[in-house]
Amino acid sequence: MKPKVLVVAHGVRSLSPSLSEQIDANYHIINYDCDNTDECKRRMMPGGLYSEIDAIVETGWKKSAPFLNHNLFSGDMVQAYPSSVKIVSCSGHGYDAADIPTLTARGVWYCNTPDTCTTSVANTAIFLILNVHRYFGFAEHCVRIDAWSASRALGSVAIDPIGQTLGVVGLGSIGLATAQKAATALEMRVHYYGPRRKPDAEAKIPGGAVWHTSLSSLLQVADCICLACPLTKETHHLMGTAEFAAAKQGLRVVNVARGQLIDEEALITAMITGKVCGVGLDVYENEPVVDERLKNDPMVTILPHIGVCSQTCWGEFERRNWENIDGFFLSANKKPLTPVNVIE
Repeated sequence: MKPKVLVVAHGVRSLSPSLSEQIDANYHIINYDCDNTDECKRRMMPGGLYSEIDAIVETGWKKSAPFLNHNLFSGDMVQAYPSSVKIVSCSGHGYDAADIPTLTARGVWYCNTPDTCTTSVANTAIFLILNVHRYFGFAEHCVRIDAWSASRALGSVAIDPIGQTLGVVGLGSIGLATAQKAATALEMRVHYYGPRRKPDAEAKIPGGAVWHTSLSSLLQVADCICLACPLTKETHHLMGTAEFAAAKQGLRVVNVARGQLIDEEALITAMITGKVCGVGLDVYENEPVVDERLKNDPMVTILPHIGVCSQTCWGEFERRNWENIDGFFLSANKKPLTPVNVIE
């Protein structure tokens, strides 16, 4: 019997014919089409359509329709899984939406797809870093509303990033790629903060990089902060009132990771006082709701969480997801390629 795999395919997806043939040859595919997660729970009950599935693959762009708000990896949803489910693989670098402890307790491997959207998100970070220095978004706004004279105010605040210190929080694959691009293309100096020093990563950055053992130490020297770390209990509101107070005057803030890393009320207060002079965001604390004070400030660059939105990502998501499934069901060691947890 082929393993039964429930495939949650979002509307934006790229599946090559060769990979599709391989999947069909190795697995019995059941396509997810529930209107909501309650319906999914009912289908997972004994005798239901999903009652004997062995794996779940969520693939494609999770921010696209039709299953945008279907979290199949929360605690109550995981509790509804049939006992046959042994592995989950989900597109994306993050895993904050998954209840890893509950999955682990149920004996279910949870896998993400690291290093599949590194380039796309790093390119977004570079766009935002450049924009918070030169305010091109505001300049475009002035052209669109025929307010060329208003754009001349940029002369007193815009600066090129060359020679500026970029503080990267989280020197993982995306943070490293961003640092490399910033050092090469924008000629910025790179400092970073993380739980441990990464000499190998430092060596890949033109001019090297300086590690800080604390965020406060990094904030004392950084001209621009770029957040590229995971959202955890420890990193929730990583940037708050105390952190903005400790930062250099005129800090520029970029976030391409998770919105809840920043206390937006503290950020807005820092903008009002002048402590922060440039903001570029692809993610938000209460996403998809964006604070009106951010939306109405044309000097703030805001994007609709599209850092990953590139055709180059979708095929990579697909490839890595099925590598995980193949690793568990078809490989000799019966282990997925990129698990977040460990099942003994």
